[in-house]
Amino acid sequence: MFPRMQTPTTIGICVQHLIRKNYQPKRKQKHMRHSRKPLCLLIILSLTLILTEVAQAKTESINVEPGKEVTRTINLASGDRITITFTVLGPDPSTIHFYMVLPNGTTSDHGEKSQYTIAFFTDVKGEYKLHFDNSNSSNAQLVTLNYEVEHYIFGVPQMFFLLIAITLLLLSVAVGYMLMGKYG
Repeated sequence: MFPRMQTPTTIGICVQHLIRKNYQPKRKQKHMRHSRKPLCLLIILSLTLILTEVAQAKTESINVEPGKEVTRTINLASGDRITITFTVLGPDPSTIHFYMVLPNGTTSDHGEKSQYTIAFFTDVKGEYKLHFDNSNSSNAQLVTLNYEVEHYIFGVPQMFFLLIAITLLLLSVAVGYMLMGKYG
């Protein structure tokens, strides 16, 4: 009624028999695993380098002396989205005249501002010049400038585009490994 009990010697013999019968050297698998490490490191390093160029952002404090004008230049590609924000700090009235000169020579005047935010898509590749004019004031003004540039590819933000591309690449690699395992 009860199953037959096995002694430690019979268990040891059975285990040795199974080990000899099913033993396959794992040397090949171990070698394959080590050869993937440099490939994985290369992919991670490449993705890191690519993703660091996705967006450009900068924060800067600019001291604009009375009667002077300060210019900052931003190089943009066609189709980029830029958000510019600045705040003027200084004695009353803490305003500054702000205007931009676009790459085609057009001037976009935004008037006297103490705080300002503007976001737009670029139509033309080139240098966009931000002018902070304090010529109508007898006091120095401190301008805190923040801008962020987001690149677009085929009308899609570059970060999202790269995410889709990486996902498709990983899926194709996974399918390739599955097919190699099935037919290899």
